[in-house]
Amino acid sequence: MTKKEITKDFLFKSLFPVLIASFLSAIFKNVFTKDGVTDYFMVWMMCGIPFGIRRIYLWLFLQSHSSLLFTIGIWAAIIFIIGGLIGGVVLVWRLLCAVWYLILTIYRIFTYRIK
Repeated sequence: MTKKEITKDFLFKSLFPVLIASFLSAIFKNVFTKDGVTDYFMVWMMCGIPFGIRRIYLWLFLQSHSSLLFTIGIWAAIIFIIGGLIGGVVLVWRLLCAVWYLILTIYRIFTYRIK
């Protein structure tokens, strides 16, 4: 492995997920903090939505007794909730992988030999 490949792996697999998670945490801080108390379920949901919303596929089934806008609104809310839950799991996994790649990068740099 070259130093360029080691740096690329470090940036894309370790640094970017941590930066994205801290950016989302900073953006949504007012949403999940009330009276100085942090609601960790809301942290899970808000920070997980960008990671999980693309993993959800939507099939919209319309019922005959409800309106189209109501059905779309309910389905969108359900998609955001499920996407946030799945995205929270994906975010935790990406952060654990980031720690692993940090350790792996340090190992690769110290064992790198010029060829």
